[in-house]
Formats: sequence, C-alpha cells, structure tokens
Amino acid sequence: MKDPLSDLVGYALRRASSAMMEDMAKRMGALGLRTSEASVLMLIRANPGITQSDLCRALGIQRANMAPLIARMEARKLVARSRSDGRSFGLAVTEAGEELAASARRVSDEQDSGLLAIVPPEHRAHLLPALSALWRADQSSSGQ
Repeated sequence: MKDPLSDLVGYALRRASSAMMEDMAKRMGALGLRTSEASVLMLIRANPGITQSDLCRALGIQRANMAPLIARMEARKLVARSRSDGRSFGLAVTEAGEELAASARRVSDEQDSGLLAIVPPEHRAHLLPALSALWRADQSSSGQ
C-alpha cells in the first residue's frame, strides 16, 4: 500500500511521539505514576519552591488541570506546599516524592537510551537539538 503521509515530517513526528508516549505511560504506570505526574515530580525535585504557575508555564499545562494534579500528589504525600510569599505557595517533593522522582528519572533515562539506540549513530547528536528547535519555535509562536 502506498503511504502518502510517510514523507511528511509532521506526520512522522506525531507517530514517533505517540509511540514514545505510549511506552512512557506503561513505564511510569509500573511506578504508579501518570506521565504528567512524573514530569511534575521531576521539575519540582529540580526546582524546590517552584509555584504551580511556574509548573504550568514550564509544562504547557492549564491551571485548571494543574490544581487537581497537585492535589492528587499531595494526597499521596509526594509533594508538599509551603507559603513562598503573601499569596503564592512553593512546592517541594517529600521523602516519598524524592524516591519516586528519582525512579521516574531513571525510567526516563532508560527510555531515552533505548530511543537513541534506534537512531543511526551519525544522527544521535543532532536529534535533541532538532527536536528542541521545533518545540521552541512552537512555544515562541504561541506566546509562551
């Protein structure tokens, strides 16, 4: 069968992203995490005191979606809030959150290694910069 879509960069990128995210969801599911929860944990771990607003901007998540995500993580005792100024709360990972964030990072690193192993060696050094350029171009055109 002819595939008129196979030579379209956007189509190939979407297919690659779908396959990667499906694999990541399975890997994070084994840790009892959703992919979004793992991303939030890793960001908070790297940026203690980060606010929900900062997380929203960093991950491109709407505030209305971030609040219940953080509430679920607080209920699981993975993150804790502390007042950072008069109105804002900073977030930090708890001891349990630290362990899970470290596990999530290991899983992410393992997946990255597997993905890069599929890419021809001569293209590996260029893959992340190329993907980052596409992502950053999209961010600047959407006003983020």
